[in-house]
Amino acid sequence: MKSKYLLSVICYLLSVISVVAAPVATTGKVAMSTPLKARLWCVPADAPDFAAAKRKAVDVTILGRDKATLILAPDAEAGHSGRIALNTIAAVDFVLEYDRFAVTRAMAKNDWPTAIRILSGVYTPTYPYLDLPENNAIEGAMDLATTMMKFARRTKRNAKTEAEKTQAAKQFEAAYAVFQHCSKAGWSSYGALGILKGCRCLLAIDNEKAKIARRRVEDMEEPTPGDDSYGHYWLLKGELADIAGDVTNAMDSAVKSLCFENKDVETFPDALMLSASCYERLGNAYRARDVYFEVAKLFPGTDWAEDALVRLEA
Repeated sequence: MKSKYLLSVICYLLSVISVVAAPVATTGKVAMSTPLKARLWCVPADAPDFAAAKRKAVDVTILGRDKATLILAPDAEAGHSGRIALNTIAAVDFVLEYDRFAVTRAMAKNDWPTAIRILSGVYTPTYPYLDLPENNAIEGAMDLATTMMKFARRTKRNAKTEAEKTQAAKQFEAAYAVFQHCSKAGWSSYGALGILKGCRCLLAIDNEKAKIARRRVEDMEEPTPGDDSYGHYWLLKGELADIAGDVTNAMDSAVKSLCFENKDVETFPDALMLSASCYERLGNAYRARDVYFEVAKLFPGTDWAEDALVRLEA
């Protein structure tokens, strides 16, 4: 009798516990992952104003997910029973511990393999969860993918044999895969940036991959000036036009990227180089010379400067 009474009390307590412990139905295939410690900020799914509702913090260990729920390691002390509905999550703070100084030092030295090794170990387990709102892993995942793309560009630039060119293509494909994960963050500008930067990886692989990039860009909504993706969008449009031999549209797109994103080192130098190349092919050698000179002056010691000097000599 006592055991039955105790069981009934436990069932009652579980029925009235807060939203983080409420029973939820699963949807679709379950994907398990490396256990991840995180703090979830939750609100009731039926809150009249979800954005303004008071958030409740709960510390959890995430084990996996399906389309509708996160699977958690049960923790009676924290007040959750093993699952939580995605539509109750307002933000996620993952516990991301690594040697940030070592990454900064590697980045400063252009030691891409070291930075990639450290960042991959931390952010790879978060890939299945980058779509979760206001999560603190998306920025680091984007940094990782961008670093992988830089490493691939250097490999391609220095490649002399077919084996080295194949290795560069594989590195671009690996960077593209990470950008694909980042593109799921539709709740922030990182989603669009993931698509655009991933498409630039496709362009670097071969012309067949460039066709995929073209289709994806055509499906995107054109950003407005001030959007984080604006410079990337028009640079990519320019590069696609350049591949197609459409010099006029390549120039137009490069200028749009330059005019509205002249402080973004991820787009500005490439857009300058593209515009200078277009000036050459449009017969404006003096203007091309001026732009190449500007690149060499603004970015000394970089691949952009080296390429600009080669064109100046030509």
